[in-house]
Amino acid sequence: MTLPIRILVAEDEPDVGMLLREMLVSEGYEVDLVQNGHQLIQAAQQQPPDLILVDRAMPVMDGLEAIRQLRNDTRTSHLPMIILTALSDSSKIVEGLENGADDYIAKPYDREVLLARVRSHLRRAAQLPLRNPLTGLPGNAAIEAEINRQLEQKAKFALLYIDLDNFKAFNDVYGFARGDKAIHLVASMLREHTAPDDFVGHIGGDDFVVIHLGPDPEALCKRIIQVFDQSIRALYDEADLQRGYLVATDRYGITRQFGIISLSIAVVTTYNRTFHSVDEMSRVAAELKKAAKQIAGSTYKIDRRTEETSTNPLTDRRGTNAPEALIICQNDIARGTIVGTLNSRGYRLLIADNEIAAQGLLAHHPHPALLVAEFSPDIIHLWQELNHATPLIALVRDEASASAAREAGVSTVVWDDDNPVELSDQLQSALATLVR
Repeated sequence: MTLPIRILVAEDEPDVGMLLREMLVSEGYEVDLVQNGHQLIQAAQQQPPDLILVDRAMPVMDGLEAIRQLRNDTRTSHLPMIILTALSDSSKIVEGLENGADDYIAKPYDREVLLARVRSHLRRAAQLPLRNPLTGLPGNAAIEAEINRQLEQKAKFALLYIDLDNFKAFNDVYGFARGDKAIHLVASMLREHTAPDDFVGHIGGDDFVVIHLGPDPEALCKRIIQVFDQSIRALYDEADLQRGYLVATDRYGITRQFGIISLSIAVVTTYNRTFHSVDEMSRVAAELKKAAKQIAGSTYKIDRRTEETSTNPLTDRRGTNAPEALIICQNDIARGTIVGTLNSRGYRLLIADNEIAAQGLLAHHPHPALLVAEFSPDIIHLWQELNHATPLIALVRDEASASAAREAGVSTVVWDDDNPVELSDQLQSALATLVR
């Protein structure tokens, strides 16, 4: 599935504009019509078209100035632009071309010539890898150019790196056509819920970028997650929604239950520190994204380090060689206590609310060194799938659960009675036993 070809026409004479619109629509193009250069710039920046037709002489801002400004904006600099002019003076035509127009068409228009020129420039633009063919958003080259432009201008901005979780399972179960719909949903959502001055790009696959110029990227992350989590459910079959998961095979050939698609967002900003290159920002974004993807469900991670602390790693001090611990706990207080205790022991944490969310994490981290989970029959089943190679610390709230856990083979049981200090002490003792 690809988006229809969009042409943006700037023409101040309504009759001429409608004639152009009808001519292009009859050829299958989608056409937006504006009446001056200022409207042209706003429309092109908000939703870049595939091609621009612009009248040279317009009120408020003429076509030449509009083209010049669009050429100086990375979001629109790559677009083919054809100037429409009633002037036959060669010097005026040269002026238009030198201001950034790719071509010109003289009034009155010859229908066949105009359409041939439009097709020619669209073919040439399609050969340039500047826009993602699925979503029409700027691709890798344009994204890199825009980040470089912001860095060169020493702008204050936030780079949001957005990745879909559980997308492969969704694509495998429902097929590529519905997978494309999920990608389109993300693209449309980002266009709609980011500011007009923000830059939205599609790296490829299920990876997107937003360059946010506002002061509060955290609010933007929350808004994106809220809208996405509500919208994505419409792409699932009702039976799968009721069940809460899809059954698919992970990269290791293991059949797992995968929850609803979620978002992991990594946020790197220039608010507190200076970056000198796209590569430098990308490395930090990759590190943040890895941390975000270790938490099940839609989440975001923001790099809040300053110049003085930028050399400190985001992960635990033992780095990528640290043992992984999978936490499955719905209780916020207990989960916070477990996270703090295991962090102090140098574990890298994988965090899930339930066993289905945990399955999604295990698809990428299949061999955790430790499992800490609220006791349930489903947790025991998940643990048994790990072949008991991973020690399980079971959280229980009553003697019946404690007995059932021990009967299932769990040797380490801790009591969760909403006392964080007591829970932490029990965990520390249990961990010390495991080490021995």
